[in-house]
Amino acid sequence: MSEENNEELYAVIPLKGLRPGVELVTDVYLKINGKVIKYKEAGDKISSEKLDFFIAKHLYEIYVLKEFEETFNKWVTEKKQDSINSLVEEVGEEHRDLAEKREEIRELIYETFSDQDLDSKAIEVLQYQSKEFITTVSDDKVNKTIIAKLSNFNSTLADHSVNTASLSVYIAMCCGFGNQYDLENVYMGALLHDYGKVKIPANTLENKGSAAYSQAILDHPYRGMKMIKKMKDMPEEIQMIVAQHHEQFNGNGFPKSLKGQEIYKFAMIVAIANIFNNTIEDELIKKSIKKPNIEIYRKSIKVLEYDKGKQFSPEYLERAIDGLKLAFGNYQK
Repeated sequence: MSEENNEELYAVIPLKGLRPGVELVTDVYLKINGKVIKYKEAGDKISSEKLDFFIAKHLYEIYVLKEFEETFNKWVTEKKQDSINSLVEEVGEEHRDLAEKREEIRELIYETFSDQDLDSKAIEVLQYQSKEFITTVSDDKVNKTIIAKLSNFNSTLADHSVNTASLSVYIAMCCGFGNQYDLENVYMGALLHDYGKVKIPANTLENKGSAAYSQAILDHPYRGMKMIKKMKDMPEEIQMIVAQHHEQFNGNGFPKSLKGQEIYKFAMIVAIANIFNNTIEDELIKKSIKKPNIEIYRKSIKVLEYDKGKQFSPEYLERAIDGLKLAFGNYQK
């Protein structure tokens, strides 16, 4: 990293505009200990892991030279549009509005996760956007498989959270849940399910082989629940989803080792969506590709099929698998 100390030379860019694994159009700078320091050069890429690390450090913004501000902002807009267009390829031009809503919510999640503490106004905005999203996708005219396909797979916690939220709502619908209030809670609970992981201290994240990191992972569901519980009027249903999304039907989950019907029904559904999304992300990393193919989708469905009532509720798993096959596996029911 090279140092540049005259702050007047730089323009501030919100972190939410960055995309992992995409070549930067200009040099990028960070402000560290009061000094502006070059972090990456044009053509370099920033990994998903590093973006999550920035969030853990409560880093809200990056810097570019003012002379390249317009160029960089144009690039940010283009990459956002690329992401929307990629979603539109999956869901169809008639659902572009849903793809755009998804990207707006992604940006809100980045802002929410980057804040040192949860902000009540930010949560209100997120709840409003979630309600609008659920109202739109609940329309009888919308093919429900479209909801599942509103996923932009990369391993940043923000994108993972938005993907899991869309998948959770789709699976909930496949399992017969259609009440607006229920679906809003499923969506919000899934958006915030990893909030406790987001708040793992940066120095712990840097030492993934440590006992402290392992304990932080085990603690993150309950810790996340305690944090969101502080928000005024945060529904108990959302709190339970966050606290229980790693519990397992056979009692081998964490943090409380709950079993069977002790686990909240919508936490069970979010757990299915979470593992499906994680499996896809892992396969993309293994194969060094950016977009899932039919082989990856089918393998991720197989992971769920092999469960046979161990981790997931049999009551919901079969219907979830049927729904995911229709949406992703190119199967016919």
